[in-house]
Amino acid sequence: MEPTVIIDAIIFGNLLVLLAVGLTLTYITLRIPSFAHGDLATIGAYVAYFMYVGLKLSPYLSVPIAFLISGSVALLSYLIIFKPLSSRGTSIVGLMIASIALDVVLRSVLHIYADILSETYKVISRGFIFRDSTIAIGVFDIPCLFVISTVLSICLIISFYMLLTKTKFGIAMRAAIENPSLAETLGVDVNKVYAISWFLAGGLAGIAGVFLPFRMTAGPEIGWFMLLRTFASSILGGFTSIYGAMLGGYIVGFAEVIGMYFLAKPPFNVPTAFRPALSFIILIVTLLLIPEGLASKIRLRKIAMFSKIPVGEVKDDSRNS
Repeated sequence: MEPTVIIDAIIFGNLLVLLAVGLTLTYITLRIPSFAHGDLATIGAYVAYFMYVGLKLSPYLSVPIAFLISGSVALLSYLIIFKPLSSRGTSIVGLMIASIALDVVLRSVLHIYADILSETYKVISRGFIFRDSTIAIGVFDIPCLFVISTVLSICLIISFYMLLTKTKFGIAMRAAIENPSLAETLGVDVNKVYAISWFLAGGLAGIAGVFLPFRMTAGPEIGWFMLLRTFASSILGGFTSIYGAMLGGYIVGFAEVIGMYFLAKPPFNVPTAFRPALSFIILIVTLLLIPEGLASKIRLRKIAMFSKIPVGEVKDDSRNS
C-alpha cells in the first residue's frame, strides 16, 4: 500500500473528527440530530473560497474567520429556532423537521451566494477545488493539509479532554448535559452552556469546511454530501460521546479510504463513485449490531470488569463521556 493512501486516510479521518465532534455536541445538548450541520461546513468552504478569489489569500488563513462565522450561524440557529422550540416541549421529530427546514434555507442562501461570487468575480463558484502545497520530508512530499489538519485534530483532542475534565466550564457542561434540572438547581446556567456548545459545534464544522475543497470539488451541496459520513462517525462512536465521535471519525475515514483502495483493484474493480456507500454500510452495521456505539460498549466492559458483573447485565444510563 502506498504511503499516500495512509496520508489520505488520516486527512479524511481528521476532517470527519471535526465534523463528528460538532454533530455530537449539538446532539448531547438538545437531543437533536441536526440535518443542517453539513451546511455549517459549506459556509466554511465558501469563506475560504472568498478569501482565495476575493482577497487573494491562502485558504488556510480563513480558518479562524470560518470558525467564527459558522459558529455564529450555529449559535443563532440555537437561539432563534431550537431553543424556543425545545422550551415549548417540541418532540424530537419536530426538532428534526426544523433542522431539515433550516438545511433547506441555508443551502438556498449558499446557492444565492455562489451566484453572487460568480457574477462579481467571474469565477467558478460551483465545483471549485483548492490546490495544496507540499512539505518535503526526506523522499516524501507531505501535503500541508496533512500537517495542519493532524495538528488541529491533536489539539482538539487535548483541548476537549482538558475542557471537560480540568475546567469549571467543562464540569458545568457535563452536569448540564447529564441532568439539566439538577444543574440549574446547583447554579449552572444551562442555556449558556448549551449556547457555547452550539457555537463550538458550528466552529468545528466551519474549520472542516475550509479543508474540504482541498480533497474534493466543492459547492453549495458539499456539506450535505458529507452529512452521511458525519452521522456514521458519530453513531459508530456513540452519539452521546465526544471521545467516541473522535474514534468513529478515524474509523470511518480509514475504512472508506483504505477500503476503496482495495475495492477499486482487481478482482473487484468497484468504481470510486461507490465510495460513499462504505459509510452507509458502516452506519447500517452499527445500528444493527452496536446501536449504543463503541464508546458505550467500551464503558460497559470497563464497568463489568471492575464490578465483576457480566457485560449483558450492566445498564448504561450515562448521556455523555
